[in-house]
Amino acid sequence: MIQTSALTPVLTFGEPMVVCIPETRGRLSAVDHYRMDCAGAELNTAIGLARLGIPVSFAASVGDDPFGERIRCALRAAGVDARLLETAAEGATGLYFKQWSGLRGDTQVFYYRRTSPMALGAWQTDAALAALRSNHYGWVHATGITWMLGELARVHAEALLTAAAVLPIPVSFDINIRLKLAPLEAWRALLIAVLPRVSWLLLGDSEAALLYGTDEPAEVEQRARTDGFSGLGVLIKQGERGATTSAGGQLTSVPAFRVETVVDTVGAGDGFNAGWIAGRLHGLDPTAALRLGAYVGACAVTGSGDWRDYPDWQDARTALQGESGVNR
Repeated sequence: MIQTSALTPVLTFGEPMVVCIPETRGRLSAVDHYRMDCAGAELNTAIGLARLGIPVSFAASVGDDPFGERIRCALRAAGVDARLLETAAEGATGLYFKQWSGLRGDTQVFYYRRTSPMALGAWQTDAALAALRSNHYGWVHATGITWMLGELARVHAEALLTAAAVLPIPVSFDINIRLKLAPLEAWRALLIAVLPRVSWLLLGDSEAALLYGTDEPAEVEQRARTDGFSGLGVLIKQGERGATTSAGGQLTSVPAFRVETVVDTVGAGDGFNAGWIAGRLHGLDPTAALRLGAYVGACAVTGSGDWRDYPDWQDARTALQGESGVNR
């Protein structure tokens, strides 16, 4: 079932951030104590991949400040190749705060990223492009967030995506809609622009409904192909219902793993991406790769950090094989 030889290196890129996590629930105006961590959709996925034994590089730019250094150290400690992480003299590393409030304790986020190096365009991708063109990587993962940071970030993201498509290298693209960054119309336009260069389109069920008016995987795939998608398939993350891929209309589905207590859902989708990509690169069959994604996503919601509760490869393999570990 599991193959571990000749693992394919992955390149991902996007804005890393520092996150302040409150120690108590309630509105931030009444919270006094926080703990700090590192986050960002692509950073989360990179760390998830590294934990699952996949060689992965992360390309981005951070500020010349303690927060940027913290991100660099976190990536290195997780086993992510951070040599493509630049330190820019211009701008300050992005920051966001989490808030849990209301009857259900839903997560809200407050971003402070408009003066980050990537938002300002202080990001160079020459080294990443050279590594791509030397066939160093065999998979590229991106999210739509990078395109929405600013015009220069969009230019660099376009260059990386185009280079991967030309080679060709498989590209997984998670639209990852953030309406605080841009209106829905801008996300629709972005998706249509990138679809011809994407191998796998990843999106949540709510995002599918926003973009296509349906979350039925086969119908989403059909509509994406009408918009210019010619890749391998579509993957829809369906929360408590699990996940489904549609590849040429052929559906593969898995249920979600049961979680007794959900602490925070931020990072679950990124973890799912990491698990599914890792599953494919480890040689798992399509169902097992989806199950690995679902397992990583489930682990993510058990803690308050975006990626802190992602499993390592041994834990994930044990869970997938239905083994019970020796705890004492």
